[in-house]
Amino acid sequence: MSAADSTAEAHEAGPGVPDKLKFATKTALSLTLAYLLPMALGWPQPQTAAITVMLIAATGSLSESMQKGVLRTIGTVAGAAIGLTLIAVFPQDRLAYLAAVSVLVTIILYLYNAYQGDSTVFMLTMVVTLMVFNGGDADGAFIYGIDRTLLTVFGVLTYSLVGSFLWPVKINNNLQQLAAAVSLASLRTGALFAREETAEVRSESEAEALEALLHNLDEFRTHYVAVRHDADRVQAYQSEWNTILACYERLESITVPALRSNSELRDDSARLISNFDQVTDNLQQMLENLQTCWKADSPPAALSPIKAHYDDDLLQRQKHLVIAAVISRSELLDELQELLQQLVGAVGSMRFQSGDFRRDMEIVGTPSFVWFDQENLKTALRGFVTFWIATFIWIQYNPPGGFMFVTLCTALVPLVSYTPVTPKLLIFLFSFGFMFALPAYVFLLPGMTHWLQLALFLFGYAFIGFFLFPGPVAIFFLLGLFALGIQNDMYYNFNGMLLVVLMFYMVCALLIISVQFPFSSKPEVLYLSFRRRYLHLCAKIIRTGPPATALDRVVNRVRMTTATSLVAKMQQWGAMIDNNYYPGSSAKHIIAFNHSCENLLGRLRALTGPRNPYANNHIIQNARRGKPIGLAAALCDTLAYGEDPLEIDREFNAVRQDLQLLEEQLHAFLDQNAPDEGQAYDQKAMAEFYVFINLQASILTSIDQCKDALQALDWRQLRETRF
Repeated sequence: MSAADSTAEAHEAGPGVPDKLKFATKTALSLTLAYLLPMALGWPQPQTAAITVMLIAATGSLSESMQKGVLRTIGTVAGAAIGLTLIAVFPQDRLAYLAAVSVLVTIILYLYNAYQGDSTVFMLTMVVTLMVFNGGDADGAFIYGIDRTLLTVFGVLTYSLVGSFLWPVKINNNLQQLAAAVSLASLRTGALFAREETAEVRSESEAEALEALLHNLDEFRTHYVAVRHDADRVQAYQSEWNTILACYERLESITVPALRSNSELRDDSARLISNFDQVTDNLQQMLENLQTCWKADSPPAALSPIKAHYDDDLLQRQKHLVIAAVISRSELLDELQELLQQLVGAVGSMRFQSGDFRRDMEIVGTPSFVWFDQENLKTALRGFVTFWIATFIWIQYNPPGGFMFVTLCTALVPLVSYTPVTPKLLIFLFSFGFMFALPAYVFLLPGMTHWLQLALFLFGYAFIGFFLFPGPVAIFFLLGLFALGIQNDMYYNFNGMLLVVLMFYMVCALLIISVQFPFSSKPEVLYLSFRRRYLHLCAKIIRTGPPATALDRVVNRVRMTTATSLVAKMQQWGAMIDNNYYPGSSAKHIIAFNHSCENLLGRLRALTGPRNPYANNHIIQNARRGKPIGLAAALCDTLAYGEDPLEIDREFNAVRQDLQLLEEQLHAFLDQNAPDEGQAYDQKAMAEFYVFINLQASILTSIDQCKDALQALDWRQLRETRF
């Protein structure tokens, strides 16, 4: 279960019922019922249903309806159909069957990682595809596969029913709670735009409010993408929710880079924008209205944006960079108000069936799949290699568990590939689980004479696993439960039990190898790879500039999605770097570099976003042929591939010297591109040009911040390999 799911469920928790306790109780009860009911009915392989519950609870998210259960059932049936079809196509050719399965499993693994919603469907499809194979025995393979499929479906339905009736998660209410938290964080950070002070004097509480905005938005985005197709009330207002998410993301891309950059707060906006106080007061009131929309029982009075006005005569006597900063600030304030008006309209339409919400203004939110992600592709290839290594071991040595050894090795690959689950943690969890399982096998299970005793044991074991360990980590602890081989007719054989334990340790050993082969999973190696790929991608985005054609927009969207994913990975893996090995790369330095990369990404969103006017402005088109554009892209490539810090400093110092002549260059450029005699510059085009110039200056400033943070990080030390 994701962090967003946990937070969402916490909003629904009653007094004295913590969210972890609720989740552990529901999943433990589901697993117990999924195990005991098939045993009571005399069905074979009852552990199959319980394993299904474990996989869903550890890798999926919660739902308020049966729709997700239906989708998971479809995934199960699809996996059975694929597996049984391959068995029918290759009844006597085991190698051809294994080759076909390995390819299909690799594709499903890629889809599992690429999908941004609840990917349990793909996990179940992959697992069932492997499980229906009866160890190469064609006799009874069809009946065996049908039994496995029915037990898997039963596990899906059991988990869905328990989740629907015991503390059901109200998706629509949870989304509103999470969205309101984003609104509250936006309210706190919005006040900063009305203050003429630098970042150094902002209080610590205001900096924390900015971090809260990022955290709350990430939780809302993650939860919405996971559940947007699950509940009727969410689907009925899909347009409103998409607009809310897109507007929040746009607010983030505007506010975070501006508030983290000193230069953004040092301009002369208050002096040169004649109605600055009125505009900022209106902005603050609109933020308060948005919060009221989420919390109140009736809609607040509608507010319209107040356009920022500046004195043209006074402004024209300023330097070009001052003009650019002031016009950019006024455009920013205007856009913030428009976004807030659209947000209030979307929330009012959803909550009160009122407000000025137009569906033609809808913005498409996060894509369902993130394609071309290298780590997703590497995980799929890692699963392919792991499958064949495990298959070779199965064919040559017939390890305990038979083909189940291959199934477990392959199914657990996405849970340990590029995740916080490390090999050390893997060994610990297996051992911790068997510390409970082995004594229970010897001292508890033989003395159980009533089904209630067994039910209490299963519930307690599962509850400990899901209460103590988060998400996929719980799987490795709970595997000890399935090593017990609990059946209606129990035949106790301690040697057999040890063989099953040996199988799990063999799985663990193979996974330790697979997470390092053929691709490294060391945090420092991955972090440097993400840094290089991200900065090189930024260089490509800057060189391409504002997308002018449909193809350019598609390419830019893929690049921006990849860049956003890389920044998120830098945050995740940067926090996992062991500072004991790399004292020059402290957590503080890593966070500073990650923030500088976030700032640069925000500038690039503004440069290439769907609402930018730069692609069709003739003045900007001429300006893009100038040197500053090429300099910014070249500096990104220098940071991506540069090895010598002194050479990097020389490159940046040369750029600083060039920028000192920027005022003269702007004068010369405007004179060269002046309109014909007797005509004047188009005011709108000139305003867009100045906003573009300020954006380019901000991009260069952000790149310079990346350089300073990268050098403080001592990234060369991270290149050293440790064993």
